[in-house]
Amino acid sequence: MHNLMKSWIEKANNFRKNALIAKENNLYDIACFSAQQAVELVLKGLIVSKSGSRPFTHSLIELYEILEALDFESFPEEIINCLRILANHYLQARYPDSRFTEYTIEEAEKAIDCLDEVFDYVSKLLPENQDFE
Repeated sequence: MHNLMKSWIEKANNFRKNALIAKENNLYDIACFSAQQAVELVLKGLIVSKSGSRPFTHSLIELYEILEALDFESFPEEIINCLRILANHYLQARYPDSRFTEYTIEEAEKAIDCLDEVFDYVSKLLPENQDFE
């Protein structure tokens, strides 16, 4: 795997670990934000590995659209739905006035499930079918 892509994956894995630790410690907002960050980093890593430049957006949907423009195949609808779910956590999980309810364990579990689905899918797009280990 290209060293640059590897560094993006390592950083994404750190956020995945953080999401799991946060969920275990009832920090559901942090778990959701960390899941969003992990997916953002792995998508950016794919973009950097293909184009050589890093996009300056945090929108998972915009990152997906950049990947499509770089001739990556379209993601399955369930992966796009996960991107939409995770995208909500970028702001909502960070700012206390972004939502009126507390984060729940169900939201954290769904965010982590989506993270894992995206990672599983993206691992098939990596050079030589590398994984996230």
